[in-house]
Amino acid sequence: MNERNDYINELEKNNDELRKFKHDYKNLLLSLSASINDNDDDNLKNSIGKLLNYRQINLTDNDNRANLYKLKDKLVKGILITKLMQAKNKHIKTNFEIDYNATIPSNSSVDTTRILGILLDNAIDACMETDNPELDFAMVSFDKYIELIVKNNVKSNSSINTNDIYKSGYSTKKNHPGLGLASVREIVDSNSKFMIQVQNKDGYYLTILTISKGK
Repeated sequence: MNERNDYINELEKNNDELRKFKHDYKNLLLSLSASINDNDDDNLKNSIGKLLNYRQINLTDNDNRANLYKLKDKLVKGILITKLMQAKNKHIKTNFEIDYNATIPSNSSVDTTRILGILLDNAIDACMETDNPELDFAMVSFDKYIELIVKNNVKSNSSINTNDIYKSGYSTKKNHPGLGLASVREIVDSNSKFMIQVQNKDGYYLTILTISKGK
């Protein structure tokens, strides 16, 4: 746990440094592009144009994840960063977005972490069976509740029974005990703050975990 916390702190530091670099990088390029006049070399103009476009495509993606590194809940932040790294290592197209003011109720931290670990593991496994694996995660904060959304694509012939998935022993994998989602159901049923919804449609599987902010 201490090693993971040190690693997360280092990621946060690197993320802040990256944001500073992106700010300076953008301003320098914009300043350079504005200084070019009609008499300057066309190749130089094209090169700067490509760099500006590269910044928009490749660097702004990190802005969407900045709030992930700023989550105060270390358990939830730890599991999200771990699963994001696993997905990236498997070359899964990922998109993780966190509301800037998103906060997990402290007394729901452990259960939320357990659920996220299971949901994200299943999402990673499922999308890896597709030709172009995709995984989306969002944490959206409302006045009285917070929603955690996990979305992944599934293979075209996938048969997922949304009525049975949370039953003990149910699994779409051969020789798999199917205990993970049953554990999710047990956690949700034992906590009045939690509600879970699932949807399997148009080649994507979606899970929404709703957590009440009330006491």
